[in-house]
Amino acid sequence: MENFEDRSKVKWISVQGFRGFREQQEVHLAQPNGRPGSGLTIVVGANNVGKSTIWEAFDALARKFNPGAYFGNDISFSEGKRNRQTPSGVRIAIGMDSGLECAIESLSFDTSETHAVWNTEDELRPQIPSLVVVPSRRQFQARFSRGGDASQTWMTSNGEFSRYQSRDGFAMRLFDLHADVAKKKRFDALLAEVIGEQLDWSIELGDGDHGSSYYLKVAASPGVHYTSEGLGEGIVSLLFVLNALYDAPEDSVVVIDEPELSLHPQLVRRLAKVLATHAKDRQIVIFTHSPMLVSWDAVSNGAAVVRVFKEGVDSRVAQAPSEVLAEVSKLQGSWQNPHVVGLDALEALFLEDRIIVVEGQDDAGLLPKVAELASVELEGVVYGWGAGGEGSVEKILGLLHSLGFKKVVALFDNNVPEKVAVVRGAYPQYLTVTIPAADIRTKKHEKERAEKPGLLDVKARGFAKSEYEVSTREVLERVNRFLCAPVHPGGETEETAVP
Repeated sequence: MENFEDRSKVKWISVQGFRGFREQQEVHLAQPNGRPGSGLTIVVGANNVGKSTIWEAFDALARKFNPGAYFGNDISFSEGKRNRQTPSGVRIAIGMDSGLECAIESLSFDTSETHAVWNTEDELRPQIPSLVVVPSRRQFQARFSRGGDASQTWMTSNGEFSRYQSRDGFAMRLFDLHADVAKKKRFDALLAEVIGEQLDWSIELGDGDHGSSYYLKVAASPGVHYTSEGLGEGIVSLLFVLNALYDAPEDSVVVIDEPELSLHPQLVRRLAKVLATHAKDRQIVIFTHSPMLVSWDAVSNGAAVVRVFKEGVDSRVAQAPSEVLAEVSKLQGSWQNPHVVGLDALEALFLEDRIIVVEGQDDAGLLPKVAELASVELEGVVYGWGAGGEGSVEKILGLLHSLGFKKVVALFDNNVPEKVAVVRGAYPQYLTVTIPAADIRTKKHEKERAEKPGLLDVKARGFAKSEYEVSTREVLERVNRFLCAPVHPGGETEETAVP
């Protein structure tokens, strides 16, 4: 296996005083080790919590510190971007595994202007790896002219520092591809890997336009073509993403905001494999709303999982430790419970909060029915199809806790008091309760297994005992009270303190 120790790699990025980040928050990047996905950092979270702000921080660092940009780009932060609760102003920093650190800092609290700060006095400062940043707003003009920057870092070598800037310079990257047979072959192979077929494209000049109006010509079928005006938004978005990947140096950091935008789910799955392949020997950071881009195979190989969330008006970052991810990753190896960390379960990572973790598939499937029979409307979302058994509930809670979730309920059957006690002790800030029966539904007696009285009858049409309705309603109403109660940092609520 190739030795990655000699390469300079980014360890972390920190953000403070920028938009919602009043206090300093850090994201620690995954380190590539030659295995697929090992260098992938996956940043998740709900809308409007600060994910794109961290992408924007990478963009600012790229404009300031990318090779060739040390003296060329002044970064300014308007009053609307500066967090007025941070008296020191904006500070965005990046740290290397070598110990080198560099930052963009406000000159003072009351100015938009910044300066660069290093933790070394050496005039011959080593360069940080190239930061290749890809925005979520990816589009270019259907008709374009020749000219601009064809370098890998074209997006940060020109144009204004803004989320909303025009990306018209992308055309020159296409010209650069078109003029180099070897490059175009590599790019087209990568494109075919994601879309599932070869896209036959070339650059054409419109008649009578005197070299000022080019367009893409794409083959639809033999003898039939359409222009770049007919390209769907998903394909245009994909062109940007793959164009950043295909020639990214192995010591670069590729940062992509919402790579899944406008893509069909099948293409998102294929893109996830492409990202994992490229992340075996380079660092890739993605900010995503798609559970399909959270690969537990990649996590098993070293990928990092980061969640951005709001605590009041402040943006916060929480990151799952490698040992927690390793424990949860083991759950995907069970053929009996492949859904424990499947797509339905991964959707929970994108919730704002309020998650109910149950033991198994029956519990997850029938809990809505139980709530309906008890005349209670649940305020939370059930985690996937259960934890895969009472023994795995604690592992799922560990993942959710490390990612900063505050409102989590562990709902057990009442025949595992020892496990309930362990979970209550490990996670006193969460609510751990039991249903008033040994199972979610009654199971018939079998030769090898005695009858197991359940909460619902054998056909799951109603409660097995009439008295279960009242006691179940009490349990579920308590769950709702906990999920809807305000969070008091560091303190237990009444609901968590009562057994």
